[in-house]
Amino acid sequence: MDQIANPSPGFQRNPGKVITIEPYIGTVTVRAGEAVIASSTRAKLLTESPYPAVFYIPFEDIDFNQLRKTASSTHCPYKGDASYWSVLPAAQAGKDAMW
Repeated sequence: MDQIANPSPGFQRNPGKVITIEPYIGTVTVRAGEAVIASSTRAKLLTESPYPAVFYIPFEDIDFNQLRKTASSTHCPYKGDASYWSVLPAAQAGKDAMW
């Protein structure tokens, strides 16, 4: 990806960095115990070496009643800012589990 195609600061400093985002074929269901947190046939799969692949699920397919926004946030020079959510049915194990 060149600097014109993606002007984010990370790509400007490291134009050889590769991040791919592709539609995921199938259904992604996120559960905490018996509670369904999200279910989507429109998920995207993001791959960025050396990290494990992650799913991005449209907000419309997430049950935000099962989540609580936290004060945590991070910044990626490639993807931007992320805010975090705790998964309520997962108790302490669900703290900052989604971004």
